[in-house]
Amino acid sequence: MCAHVNIRSVANKLDDLLDVRHDLAIDVLFLIETWHDTDSVSFRRLRADRFQVVDRPRPQVRDDVIITNHGGVAAVAVPGVRLTRLDVGSQCEFLCVRVTSVLSSCIAIVVYRTGPVTLLFFTKLSDVLDRVSTFTDPTVVVGDINIHLDRPEDLASRQFTNILAAHGLACGLLDIVATREDLPPPPVEVVDVGLSDH
Repeated sequence: MCAHVNIRSVANKLDDLLDVRHDLAIDVLFLIETWHDTDSVSFRRLRADRFQVVDRPRPQVRDDVIITNHGGVAAVAVPGVRLTRLDVGSQCEFLCVRVTSVLSSCIAIVVYRTGPVTLLFFTKLSDVLDRVSTFTDPTVVVGDINIHLDRPEDLASRQFTNILAAHGLACGLLDIVATREDLPPPPVEVVDVGLSDH
């Protein structure tokens, strides 16, 4: 089982996150708003406990100041599930991984988009989806795009859903799970585990 969590600081909630992971038997966690840096103690701890971690911290604006690094995305898998980072050429908060278990394999794109909606985001998203479309594995896009897809007349909403449709994907609302249209939709359950405001 996979789960997407807007964690809003993995450092403050790692033990709670691991409890939720255990209680719900989650094999793969897709995390956004991790608020971590490249030397994250939380991710070092997970790796020491044999979890696989593939992460992309938000690039720091300045290296000479100590501030919370808001943003960031990661994929975390239990032992026995393999995560392989795929280079999709984007510098945004996109993380692309192949998730492989004994029974199946898929491509997961973890996205966190914040701030003003720009043409650059849509260009990079389309580029990432173009690159991923060359793989034969099923593709899932998860994350928080901060675009209100419940407003179909909104320009950003239309642009986003049109890009997904052009790549054979369909999705839900604000925090997304988008999958290929030609495959049966996976069961999606929204559970408030109390770790974030999402």
